[in-house]
Order: sequence, then C-alpha cells, then structure tokens
Amino acid sequence: MLRADLTIVIARSVDDVFAYLTDVEKLPEWQGSVVSSRADGPLGEGSRIVEQRSLLGHEAETELEVTAYEPGCRFALRTLRGPVDLTIDHALEQAGEETRLHVTATGKPGGLLRFAGRVVEAKARHELQRDFERLKANLEHA
Repeated sequence: MLRADLTIVIARSVDDVFAYLTDVEKLPEWQGSVVSSRADGPLGEGSRIVEQRSLLGHEAETELEVTAYEPGCRFALRTLRGPVDLTIDHALEQAGEETRLHVTATGKPGGLLRFAGRVVEAKARHELQRDFERLKANLEHA
C-alpha cells in the first residue's frame, strides 16, 4: 500500500481553490499524467469521472467516484476501475488570505505495476508534489 501526504498553501480563497480543483476539464492543465477527463454530469457525491492517463509510457483509463463533495471544505475520490486502486482526499482550510490544502492519497498498484514497488511509490510522490505545485502556480498567476 502506498501513501502520500502533502500540504500546500495557495494565495487564493478556498472557494477559488475548490472551484479549480473540482473543474474536471482543467485537470490536464495541472495534472501531468492526465490526457483527458470528463464527468458524468455536475459534480457531487456519487458522481463519476473518467480520465485517460499516461502512466509509465502507457495510456490507461481510470474511472473514479466522488466520495465527498463539500464546497470550500473537502473533495474526495476513489477508483472504481483502473491500474491503481486509489483514494485521494483534499481538505481545504482558509488561512487568512490564503488556503491551506492538505492532500492524502493512498493507493495499491494493480497488474504489472504492483511488481515495480518502490519505483512506482517514488514516482507517485514526485508526481503528486509536482502536480499540486502546478495547481498553486496556475491559481496564483491567473
């Protein structure tokens, strides 16, 4: 089981951060492995999101379910189908003029990825950090 925790402070309101974080069409702008992404309708608890990702040189489709949707506070997802059994929780907290975003991701690689062990874990941690730094930069320079 892989686990990654990240806390990042963004110089924008929780409403701005939540809106960008949950805009499925914007995922390819800040998540490096996302090729495309679409939701089955307006986001809310129980909504489904289908993503095409490029993972270790291969394209893979992942279907996720929104497990928590609390505007300005929390957004959580879990994988229903894909190469990694993943849960990811985003907790937002207003900190003066800024937003503190805490991300917790846990995953269990499936298929051939489960044999890559530490390589996959290191890549996942690095990608998570890079993606959320890109989210921060996009929001702060918008």
